[in-house]
Amino acid sequence: MIRTRLDDATRDGLQILRRKPLPPKVRDRTEMVLLSDAGWSAPRIAAHLGYCGQTVRDLLRAFLARGLDALYPFRSGPAPDLAHRDRVAEELTRLLTEERTWTSRQLSQALAERGISLGPRQVRRHLRRIKAGYRRTASTLKHKQDPAKAERAGRVLNNLKAKAAAGELTLYYLDECGFSPTLPVGYSWSLPGQRKLIRYEAPQRRRVNAMAAYRPYGRSPRLEVFTAERTWDSYDLLGFLRALPRSNVPRVVVLDNASIHTSQVVRQARRGLAEAGIYLYFLPPYSPELNQIEPVFRQVKYQEIPQRSFTTRSGLREAVVTGFDNFGRKLRPKYPKELRPAA
Repeated sequence: MIRTRLDDATRDGLQILRRKPLPPKVRDRTEMVLLSDAGWSAPRIAAHLGYCGQTVRDLLRAFLARGLDALYPFRSGPAPDLAHRDRVAEELTRLLTEERTWTSRQLSQALAERGISLGPRQVRRHLRRIKAGYRRTASTLKHKQDPAKAERAGRVLNNLKAKAAAGELTLYYLDECGFSPTLPVGYSWSLPGQRKLIRYEAPQRRRVNAMAAYRPYGRSPRLEVFTAERTWDSYDLLGFLRALPRSNVPRVVVLDNASIHTSQVVRQARRGLAEAGIYLYFLPPYSPELNQIEPVFRQVKYQEIPQRSFTTRSGLREAVVTGFDNFGRKLRPKYPKELRPAA
C-alpha cells in the first residue's frame, strides 16, 4: 500500500494551499495527499473523490518523487513564446490608443499588416490578457477645451464648494435637458434568449424640455425642476432664477455658455439678480464635466424613467416629472473631498 507521510511544515503548507482558489484538479490532488497522510488507502481515497484507484496511486508516487510539483499537471505543447506574447501586447496597446473603434476581426487584420498572424478568437485571448474591455464609446469635448481656463474654473469651483458646505453661500448647478418620445437605449435585464424591444416614436415636435438647478452641498440638497413642451428662452431662465428658494446667504448659480444664458436679456438683468442675492458663474467653453447637473440628467434619462417610449407629449412630460421627483427623493448631502467627514 502506498502511503505518504508528511512532516509538519509540508502538512501545514498543504492545509494553507487547500484554502486558496485552486483549479479543481489541483484541489483534488491536494486532498489525495492529505487523506493518504491521514491513513486512507488509495482505493478508499479514489471512492471518496470519484477517481480511479490507479490514478490515486500514480499521484501519490509522483508526489513522493517530485513533491508539490506533482500537484500541478504538466503543460502540454511547447513552452509559451513570451517574446511573441509581449510583441502582440505592445502592438494591441498601440492600436487601441488610436482615435478609432475596433472589433477583434479588424484588430486581426491590422496585426496581419504588421506581420502577426492571429485569428479574431486568438486576438480576444490576447486582449483579455492585457485586461482590455469591449465597452460602449463616449463623447468628449476636452479636445476643444482650454486647459488653463478649465483648471482655473476647477479651483474657483472648489472654493465655492467649500463655502457652500460651510453654509457661507448656496451653490446651484443649472442647465437644460430635452427628452424625446423615444428615450435613449440603455441596459435592462431580460429573460434568456430574449431582448427588450423599445417601440420607436419619431419626435414630431413632441419633445419635453426640462430646466433644472441642482443644489448638492449643505444639509438639505435640493433639485429644482421646471418642465415645458416648448423651447426655452432667456425670459424663462430669468423667471426660473428668481423663483429659486430664498436664502440668507448669496446664491451662486453655475451654468454654461449657452445662448439663452449669455443673451443681452440676461446680461442686462444680472445687476437686478445680484441685488436679489443671485450671482451667475459661467463655466469655460466645452467643460460639461464641471457642471454637476449633467450626471443628474443622465441618471434621470437612463434610470429613473423605466418606460422608454411614449405616444403622447403629456405622457412623456408626466414621466419626466416623475423621474425627477424620484431622483430628488434619493438626494443625500455631498461634501467636497477635503471636507468629507471621517468614516
